[in-house]
Amino acid sequence: METKKYSKTSIRSIPPSHMVEYLVRIIHPSSEKLAGLSRADKFTLLNDYSADCKNKIEEWIHAEGLESEVFNIAEPTAFNMLFITCAPEVAERLKNTDVVLSVSRNPDLYLDLPN
Repeated sequence: METKKYSKTSIRSIPPSHMVEYLVRIIHPSSEKLAGLSRADKFTLLNDYSADCKNKIEEWIHAEGLESEVFNIAEPTAFNMLFITCAPEVAERLKNTDVVLSVSRNPDLYLDLPN
């Protein structure tokens, strides 16, 4: 089975003002699949799951014609989450896809450093 990759090259380095970064929690392998695996194999499996979920989300975005409403999808990691910068309407619709467990707005982090 070949997975299509959809890439979007943006000439913008700052997202449009109506787009927000969201933390998207995605599915992950069951405990049974992870049981008995070495640490390295678990890491590989978790990375593969995250990459597969990212690809499925990209395919969904393309199928729904929402490319112009998504600024960025961060690279997947071994954790079951992705950071996606998109319009709020896209984030709301993402909640209904089969690979997404939850979507929440990523809180802004402010550092108050002394002068």
